Amino acid sequence: MDKEEIEYTREQRLEIEEQALQALLQYGIKFSVPLKIEPKDPPKRIQWWNKHFPNRVKVWRDKRIPKSWDVDTVETPDINLGKTRNVYMRNFYIKPLYLGTIDLIRMQSIEIEYNEGKIQDEPMKESERLMKYNKLMAKIVAIATLNCCDVADQGYKEVKELQQFFLEHLTSARLQKLCSIIDKMSDKAGFINSIRLIFRAGTTSPKADRVE
Repeated sequence: MDKEEIEYTREQRLEIEEQALQALLQYGIKFSVPLKIEPKDPPKRIQWWNKHFPNRVKVWRDKRIPKSWDVDTVETPDINLGKTRNVYMRNFYIKPLYLGTIDLIRMQSIEIEYNEGKIQDEPMKESERLMKYNKLMAKIVAIATLNCCDVADQGYKEVKELQQFFLEHLTSARLQKLCSIIDKMSDKAGFINSIRLIFRAGTTSPKADRVE
C-alpha cells in the first residue's frame, strides 16, 4: 500500500523551511586548502602493525604538520603527470559569524569596495582590480575563520599567521570566492535568502561549500 502524501498548510511549510534554513546557518561553511608539502607514507613498522592488528591500529602523524591543524590526505588528479597523486588538504570551518566579527569584516571590506554586480558583469576586469587587495582579502578570510572576540586585537598573532598561510596557499581568484561567501554570511538576511532560493530549487540534502 502506497503511503499517503502529507499535505502541509502554508504556515507549516514556512515553519519547516525556516527550520531548514536555521540548520544551514548553524552548519556554516567548509573549505579545504592544499598544502605545499608532499605527503609521506607511515613507517613500514607502522604499516606492518596496522596490517596484522587491524583492531589495534596505530595512528601516525607527519611531524611537519602542526598538531592543531585539521589535515586529510586526499587523492587528486594531476594533469601534468596524467595520474592521481596524494595531497595534504588542510580543512577549515567558518561557523556562523558573531556580530563583532561581522562588524570587523565590514570595516576591512570598506577599503576593497567589493561589488558583486561588477564581478558578475565584468569578471576579468574586476578580478584584476581586486588582485591588489590580496593581503586584505586574506586577512578577512582569516578573521572569519577564527571568528572570536580576540580578532579585534591588533596584536592577535593567529590572525597574522593564518593571513600569511592563505596568501601563500590561495590564488587571488580563490580569495575572491571566499570573500564573496563571507560577504553573504555577513548579511544574515541576504544569506538566508540565498539559501531559500537553493532550498526551493530542490536541494534537500545540503553539502558544505568547498572552495577549490
